[in-house]
Amino acid sequence: MGRDGIVAIPLERLTRFYLMNHFLLHRTKKQNVVDVAGVVCGLHSQLPLTPYYSLWNRIEAFKPELLEEAVYRAKSLVKTWFMRGTLHIIPSKDLPTYHHALKRMWFEHHGRYMNKPGWPNREIRQRLIYPKIVEALSKEPLRRKDLNDRVRVLLGDVAQPYDRLFSGWGGILKETSYLGLTVHAEPCGKEACFARLDQWLPNIDLTEADETQARNELLQKYLRCYGPASAQDFACWSGLLTSEATTAINNCATALTQVKIEEVGKPLWMLKKDMKTLLNLDMKEQAPLCLLPKYDSYLLGHKDRTRIIDNKHLQQVYRPVVGEVAAVLLINGRTAAMWTHKKTKNTLTITINPLQKLPKQTLTELKPAAEDLGQFMGVEQTIVHISD
Repeated sequence: MGRDGIVAIPLERLTRFYLMNHFLLHRTKKQNVVDVAGVVCGLHSQLPLTPYYSLWNRIEAFKPELLEEAVYRAKSLVKTWFMRGTLHIIPSKDLPTYHHALKRMWFEHHGRYMNKPGWPNREIRQRLIYPKIVEALSKEPLRRKDLNDRVRVLLGDVAQPYDRLFSGWGGILKETSYLGLTVHAEPCGKEACFARLDQWLPNIDLTEADETQARNELLQKYLRCYGPASAQDFACWSGLLTSEATTAINNCATALTQVKIEEVGKPLWMLKKDMKTLLNLDMKEQAPLCLLPKYDSYLLGHKDRTRIIDNKHLQQVYRPVVGEVAAVLLINGRTAAMWTHKKTKNTLTITINPLQKLPKQTLTELKPAAEDLGQFMGVEQTIVHISD
């Protein structure tokens, strides 16, 4: 306990707590992808395979069809744009919370590029284009190109200025998702397909939540998995402004408490009900190696990433110039190496690029972990290379 009454904990304990909350200290034996996606506040899905590898790391004997069943048939999970304007998969029942918490974030901050000169303004889009998108999707989900073609027909002579709105990086379909009009449907081959939200998830009501309540709920979901964390961390993860994140923390103050990280000294917020678990963690238990994919949610939860990586390695893993977050090898919850892979019909070759000297025990544990991944990817042989 510090002089200010705030509990001080070692960084190692913080990392262990974070690893546990992400199902990476112990894989869950329950094959419930909905629960896992809910606890980690969404599976990052900018790359099609990331959510599969993320779940493989967290669920024992995970099979890809479990995710596909939940997203495309049971529809207990939904895929669309959420935090920071990026694609995630979340539980469908949580959609109202995410929608109301993040809608204004998109239109006032991350989505301002839609208002650049020469593009139709939001009033024109709302009056003219959104209704045509809804009409075009009334019979079935469509690929982006097919939706664009159908909207062009419905717009008739005025269609030409609006072609760029259907660009591959999101465009107006990202905007309609934040309005609660569209979501991702089952892909058409390798191409994304889009559906009307009211038809894809007819039992989801987006009218009964307000922004303040939704942001408070989202903060507490976030702290359940990513806490202890600061207002800056919550803002960086969600895409909200730091002032908006601070307001949510103040609103939820009675449910929260603060701790200090001994090596950092900055107070962080967490749920009061999680304090006992944090303080009683078994620090002697051996944590498993984790081969996390690019953009795994574990890597994107905080502005201050001290709990998972040494500052001197940040620019090797987080590459803002190319917009990439590398796939990494975790040892005791911290980033020890990056990895890439090449898959042929029968062979998976994994190349490990260490950020530090790897312990002999790690080298011993790496082969069975890689072979487990190879089995998941359906190959007969897995080869591991360690770069110099």
